Amino acid sequence: MLTRLISLSCLILQFFLPWWIIGPVAFLFAAWMAKSPSHAFKTGFNAVFILWLIIALIKTLPNDNILANRVGQMLMLPDWSLNWIIVILLTAVAGGLVAGIAGFAGYFWRFIFPKNR
Repeated sequence: MLTRLISLSCLILQFFLPWWIIGPVAFLFAAWMAKSPSHAFKTGFNAVFILWLIIALIKTLPNDNILANRVGQMLMLPDWSLNWIIVILLTAVAGGLVAGIAGFAGYFWRFIFPKNR
């Protein structure tokens, strides 16, 4: 459930806001609903990893991976025809790490302000 909420919120908000909105979204949802630190990291990472992977594939496949191959050349990846896959995976992992770390921090944020004082 938490993965779906993060993915859907990030998908909608990224149409209007910068890419880094994934961090605050994962932070807030993990602070609200995560059950453990590992759950917070995994759900944030998986939600954005899958979201960005799907979006990157939707954008790169119709144009024969031209931009992804050029980015692969800029990163000095081996010169083979499938280096666009590495670029897409790096993109998804980068987004997943941002959301995972933000979710992890969000989980521990709730302990700063305990409910019962």
